[in-house]
Amino acid sequence: MKGNILNMSSDRQWLDLALGDLPPANAHRVRALRLLLAQAGRLRTLLDRELAPSGITTQQGALLSWIEAQSTPPTLSAVAAALAMTHQNAKQIAAALQRKGFLAIEVDPGDRRARRLRLTEQHRQFWQQRNPSDFAAVLRWTAVWNDEEVRQLVDLLGRLNRHLQAGEAQARAKAGAEVPAELPGRPQVPQKV
Repeated sequence: MKGNILNMSSDRQWLDLALGDLPPANAHRVRALRLLLAQAGRLRTLLDRELAPSGITTQQGALLSWIEAQSTPPTLSAVAAALAMTHQNAKQIAAALQRKGFLAIEVDPGDRRARRLRLTEQHRQFWQQRNPSDFAAVLRWTAVWNDEEVRQLVDLLGRLNRHLQAGEAQARAKAGAEVPAELPGRPQVPQKV
């Protein structure tokens, strides 16, 4: 069936598109990227469906989770940088979450131009109730892997994350921008020990 993304022959055509002249190892890297992008979109759709009855999106949940992991309420700019989104997009998501009662947007007393995002008790109660079913969904979606494969995947994706972060820092340095030791508030994936 032409155009059906569920058809394996169509998937294979998409995975192999324009790779004929590449060395096999390079072609495999392109296939890996294509699969990562496709599965990221698919997982986001699945999680959006899981969250839909609660009125929260995957992107809103990611923003809330990232804020919760910080030791102090972060600025809107730090959230945008950490989650690789525009300031305007982060502001729109934060405003929606404020309307829903999940966070408060407060003027930073040290810099009145900056806004800090503080989580509410409603946020904490919401996730305390939701987490068991959400974690169960993740287990269903990843049931195809055994524990060792999951550990390997986390290690590999962590290495990719660190590599991409280093590349971003180099690009900023080359462009003459000030480069912090780590992107403000972006979660750092631990090195394998």
